[in-house]
Formats: sequence, C-alpha cells, structure tokens
Amino acid sequence: MAHLKIATFNCAGLSVTTRRKAIFDYLPKLDAQIICLQETHSTALDEHKWAVEWGNPYALFHSNKTNDRSNGVAFLINYPDISLTNWHGDQHGRVVTADFKASLRKLHITNIYAPQSGYSKRERTLFFDSLYSYVHSPHPTILAGDFNCVENPALDRNPPANRQDFTTPLRELRETLGLQDTLRAAYGDVRLFTRRHANVQSRIDRFYACSKITPLSEQALPGLASDHDIVVIETNTVITPKHGKGRWKNNTAIYNDQTFQTRFQHQWEQWCTLQPYFFHTKTDWWSQTKTRIQRD
Repeated sequence: MAHLKIATFNCAGLSVTTRRKAIFDYLPKLDAQIICLQETHSTALDEHKWAVEWGNPYALFHSNKTNDRSNGVAFLINYPDISLTNWHGDQHGRVVTADFKASLRKLHITNIYAPQSGYSKRERTLFFDSLYSYVHSPHPTILAGDFNCVENPALDRNPPANRQDFTTPLRELRETLGLQDTLRAAYGDVRLFTRRHANVQSRIDRFYACSKITPLSEQALPGLASDHDIVVIETNTVITPKHGKGRWKNNTAIYNDQTFQTRFQHQWEQWCTLQPYFFHTKTDWWSQTKTRIQRD
C-alpha cells in the first residue's frame, strides 16, 4: 500500500536520442507513479516511438499539431496498476488532460506548459481562459505543469519582486474551480524555487489540487539537463496492487497425519448418513470436495 506520488518536470526537450534515453533512465528512480512532462519537443511522428521507448508501462505524448518541435506535453505512467482514459489536448501541444484510475479511485489531471513572458497579455489570458474545459471534472482534480508565472512575486521569486506577475486569469481559474496551491496548503509560506535562470530563482513549476486531495508532502529535486527542478507531491490517494484469486495448492503431506485420517473417516461416515451414496469411493468424494473448497 502506498500514497500516490505525482511529478512535474520541464525536461527542456527530448528530441536528442542520448538525452532522451538518459532522462527515461532517470525518471523511474523518482518513485513517482505519474510524471507530467513539459517542453518535450515531440512531433506526431515521435509520439508512438517515444512511448515504446518509455515502456514503463505506458506513456502519452501530445504534440504541436503544426508538426514543428515547439512545446509538447506528456504523461508517463510509472506503476502497472494505474490506467489512463478519456484524454484530450489542445492544438499547440501546451495542454493535455486525462482521467487516471488508481486502485478504486479516479483522478483527473491536467498538464500544462503555459506561454512564456514574451507572449502578449492577450495570448496568455486566452490560454488560461481556455483551461476551464480541460480542468473541470466530476473527479478529484489536479492541475500541474510549468505555469511560466508566479502568483506571489515577493515569495516565489529570488530576489523578490514588488510587481505583480501575470496571474489574474490563473487566479480566477483556480478560485472558480476550487483549486489550492499544494505547496502553500502543505507548508504555508515556505520558500521553494524550481527554476534558476541567470541571477533569478522562481517557483514556476507547481501543482494545484481540489479540496478532495490532501497534499502530504512536496519537494523539488534536481532535474537532469534542464534549468528546471522536478517537483514531486505525495497525496492522500492510496494505491494498492491488483491481486487475482491466487493459486490453491493441496498439501498432500497432511494425508499421512493420523489426526487428519481419523477426522476424514468420521466425516465420510457422516456424509454417507446424510444423503444417498453418490460416490463409489472415498477418493471420488475427496476429489469433488476439494474442488468445491478451491472454487469457493
């Protein structure tokens, strides 16, 4: 039994084979069952090939539909008893959303790579406004990824900034859908940075979750060949391996036990008095009896 762990990572491109292999070898060691990737730089022609290369046990890559290598997002599943269904994404390779089934619980996860600060205010507003249809779900919901902005520049940037970053559409989205910043929910006003660029550190890689999901822990781990850290949260969702009926094995050594033989004889005599004699021998009786025991 284990709590569900989810990771998000801006991997800064997977198109170079050696780099992709190194990242695919590294990510399973995180002990995260679901991994959200951004900026994969995949195309439609890469998606199946890269999913096969992952093979741990399943991957979903979503690319820019113009077939250039900009953007790209992905879900990697790193646990055999988690399934993914009902996925869809945008045309630009910046959003992918899906339902996940972990044990008996379903989760809805949306993975985003938001436009960078160089995009216009209108373009960024349109992006966050478009997320309502992706994030809304009847199932417990998580929004993850690279948001390319911070909500509290005084707390989530180093050095701190007095200006307000572009966050109004994002704030309206999470307030409307009842999403909380998982780091703040778990640790309050602790400072944690996930990206280092030039002389600035910031927390642009984040998770938001609905009230039905309790964040138990959150940490930032060094990314591989990227200026982004890998952010991993642990949630209250419990996952357990699926078990079949198992194999029933008859312990033949007990046949030589005197207590068993005595009890067997007694049961046989009682059986004969309760109903017509359906079995020719005790062996026939035992063969059908143990089959019923096994089946029940």
